[in-house]
Amino acid sequence: MLLFCVQHVFLSPNVASVFQFTEEARAALCPFVGTTGMRCFDGSSTRTSGRNFESDFMKLPRGVGISVDRSTGRLMAPAVQLTYPPIGSRTWTDGHTGAIFDLFNEATLGPANRVAAAYDTARVHIFHNASQLNAAWRQTFADGKVRGGELARRPETFEYYENYFNHEEALALSQRVIGLYTLTLNASTVQLNEFARHALSQLTTTFDSDLYEDFINTWGTHVITRSLVGGMIEERAKVPRCSRVYDDASFVHCIPFGDRGPISSNCTYYTAQIRVISKRLLGGNVEIANENEWKRTLAVGPALLQILEMVPWYEFITNNAVKQNLITIMRYRQTNFDFIQAESARLVDSRLQPCISGAQTIISSLYKSLSIPYSILRVRWISDTNRLLPGGKN
Repeated sequence: MLLFCVQHVFLSPNVASVFQFTEEARAALCPFVGTTGMRCFDGSSTRTSGRNFESDFMKLPRGVGISVDRSTGRLMAPAVQLTYPPIGSRTWTDGHTGAIFDLFNEATLGPANRVAAAYDTARVHIFHNASQLNAAWRQTFADGKVRGGELARRPETFEYYENYFNHEEALALSQRVIGLYTLTLNASTVQLNEFARHALSQLTTTFDSDLYEDFINTWGTHVITRSLVGGMIEERAKVPRCSRVYDDASFVHCIPFGDRGPISSNCTYYTAQIRVISKRLLGGNVEIANENEWKRTLAVGPALLQILEMVPWYEFITNNAVKQNLITIMRYRQTNFDFIQAESARLVDSRLQPCISGAQTIISSLYKSLSIPYSILRVRWISDTNRLLPGGKN
């Protein structure tokens, strides 16, 4: 068994946080759009049936202006003041139900089709080891296009090792998005809500690492200024970690995800080795099995599908000393989290057997050609018989 311990540099103190949310804050800020649906800052979800949210039913759910922790991917709390115009003066109509929602003044609502189409070009990912998972996580933030669902959180490498890699299996992840709209804020003109302003006012000009870390643990590192909102159908499958298919782009056609048609006969060899192990709906009423009916519930309780743009907290601070303090703690924290994550991935991957490449043969298929490398057999020397036998240990 792989045993290793990684202690995060930043731990929550036992004392009460000066940034702790009050019941007043909960009443004012919850619910908001999270990566799995409507939620609150304490992590609790809000179930929707299409008739929930009472007075907020005709108000567009808050899917932008939410703070996020860059180190973990966790959504924290609404930070921007969003105000609604007089009823019916600025609206969006849900194409699935015809329901009309009032749109807050501070955001520009745009079509989702182009962004959702770009998301779908890479809807299936295959992760063969922890380093690939970690790289995908870091790249989404580097590109400023943070994905939702399984990819919204920092991967727990040991968890994936136990569930997949240790059994010579890879994780295949399919994410189908149903985009409703994009929301965009003008970062230069947005006003923070009273709770965010109060939190920033607690930051001192004298650097206090505990205080600044406490702020980040409560309010995160960035504020989302552009987002893709809607629903997602996410499926996970276990596939051979070391397959004979030359590339993942060809192999994904062999995985029987729900949106696939008949599987090619070229995939027969892998049929018994591929298992779709889970399917979940993100956003809307997840208790509805029929996908078309489920889509009709998305508008009142959507999920955050992708963070398209975000601004660091220090951009909202005018005091130079406080700004520099926040920059310092954010950079230090991120460097340490990145190191811990990379080291965890390295330790996990060091326990895996390498995938052995081999001679390749090109087999004609429906997908132009499928390049199949035949594995080179590992051999052991049998001295008394002067023979080579496949497999085994010395």
